[in-house]
Amino acid sequence: MGANTSTFSGVRARFKISGEKIGFAGGVSGEEAIDYEPVNVLDKLEVQEHVPVAYRVSLSCNIFRVLGKSLKSLGIMPIQNDILTSGALSATVDDSADDDRTMLIIEGLRATTKTFDITARGIVSESVNFVGIRMKDEFELE
Repeated sequence: MGANTSTFSGVRARFKISGEKIGFAGGVSGEEAIDYEPVNVLDKLEVQEHVPVAYRVSLSCNIFRVLGKSLKSLGIMPIQNDILTSGALSATVDDSADDDRTMLIIEGLRATTKTFDITARGIVSESVNFVGIRMKDEFELE
């Protein structure tokens, strides 16, 4: 059964890494960027054109820390001895209100940083940053 609104919201979003739902994810953000280099020529003040030279993808997620389910035990953040041999991951954001329709897929992910936050009367959270190879939204997946 389809959703009764066309606006996608966080309450409908289901975040998965390598096909596994990441329980207690508090937020996910990503970036898809194209780098362009200007072509500057002699005798011209203005740039002649911009040439695409790189495509970059990054992803960040905030996760509430669950006892017994460390990011290392889940294979999201490699342990030190496995950094050179760990494989790439993929992540998806699905719409749980529209038959788990995939809204976004990020491929070739590798965790780069993990930070944590512990406060006296707060819930412990972790933030993980990734670099990726490509990002596709629902338009590119159909």
